[in-house]
Amino acid sequence: MSEHLSNELLIDYLRKELAPEDDALVLAHLEACAGCRREHEIEASLGEALRLAALRDELEFPSMIKARVWEAIRSAKPSPVERLMAYLRPALALPVAAALAIGLFFATPAMRAVMNPQKIDATYYLEVHAAQQSQSPFTERGPAAAQLIEMSQLDTGTPTDLADAAHQGLAAPGALDAVR
Repeated sequence: MSEHLSNELLIDYLRKELAPEDDALVLAHLEACAGCRREHEIEASLGEALRLAALRDELEFPSMIKARVWEAIRSAKPSPVERLMAYLRPALALPVAAALAIGLFFATPAMRAVMNPQKIDATYYLEVHAAQQSQSPFTERGPAAAQLIEMSQLDTGTPTDLADAAHQGLAAPGALDAVR
């Protein structure tokens, strides 16, 4: 850095508001340049003088006033309403805490149900429907199934014919039971 440092840059350096790389450049320049070092010392001494002046001008409570305030605080008597509220505070806190706990207990499952709705198990309904359809006498099962049903009703079908048809999925679920 060949130029001299500006006052704003020196003030930012003193307040430690510069980025690390800029801070390092300013420090290197201050070590090399006597004029900027003198300006840095002037700014630093001016800042310190301002801080000391502010501390001296800071007003403090006189000790007598401070003592009276603390005495008034210590000797203050609570009003009857304040005493009643202080007495009832534990008696009210327990029922309120219990009501909150009960509300939280019952609200948690409801919140879980809202956040994670139950899913429908479609396979259950399909299996139930298939079972109902296979047991219903009015469903269409195809020509081979109708023949097997007729054979089982007439007792002309052999158990092996019915077993083969059941194995192929053509026989009614109860067709083999009727033959046995």
